[in-house]
Amino acid sequence: MSIQQTTAPQRVLVTGSAGAIGNTVCVALQERGHIVRGADRLPTPNVADAVQGDLAEKETVYRAVEGMDTVIHLAAYVNNGDLVETLLRPNVISPYYICEAARELGVKRLVLASSVQVIEGFGRPGRSIGVDEGLRPRNLYALTKAWGEMMGDMYAAMYNLSVIHVRIGWLPRSLQQAQAIAASEYAQNIYLSYADAQRFFARCLESDQPAPGESIVVFAGSKTAEIPHMDLEPARLLLGYTPQDRWPENMPFSI
Repeated sequence: MSIQQTTAPQRVLVTGSAGAIGNTVCVALQERGHIVRGADRLPTPNVADAVQGDLAEKETVYRAVEGMDTVIHLAAYVNNGDLVETLLRPNVISPYYICEAARELGVKRLVLASSVQVIEGFGRPGRSIGVDEGLRPRNLYALTKAWGEMMGDMYAAMYNLSVIHVRIGWLPRSLQQAQAIAASEYAQNIYLSYADAQRFFARCLESDQPAPGESIVVFAGSKTAEIPHMDLEPARLLLGYTPQDRWPENMPFSI
């Protein structure tokens, strides 16, 4: 398969744009010449065009999505919690409105953040787990991400959208998370550096795969010293993504 790169600037919405992954992706895409809009409950630094509001509110989502070619949906509650009280609005209602707005407003590609936690039920088998082995969530957060993958598949098939599901590894958002990764060989094996996150999501935006009406699932991680827990080969074959970093490279915390 030949991977083509889009060179023309695209209009892209990045949700969760005030967060660790979202903001670093916004900066990288702007540097590559794309027209970036952010959306977050908090003010978005480094982005002139940003919508601030609750992305579980339909009006906020539609205002953010209007006029975009691509949506990279990273906003979520990123820990486990009560399904109704904590996870329902950010992890179920919000991605539903994102998909609906994309369908109605003519978005060409959706990039939906999933998580490595959707395969937690496989344990640590000493081999790379492939995307074709299915879903084995073991907590409610991961269950919402598994539902998001199935929803994206439906929207691709039914509404001719190009959809990429990204099972994101562990990008440390704080010194405490960096220390937890440093203490665990397994965590280092699912590490995602800030620079590799920028490379990965640039490829999601600029690759010609998947075609309209298709959806793919890929893992996003950095290089590992051991056998990687996540099979990164589909991301290379389908998107042209090649990680450059290995733990603890390009990690903005001193440990």
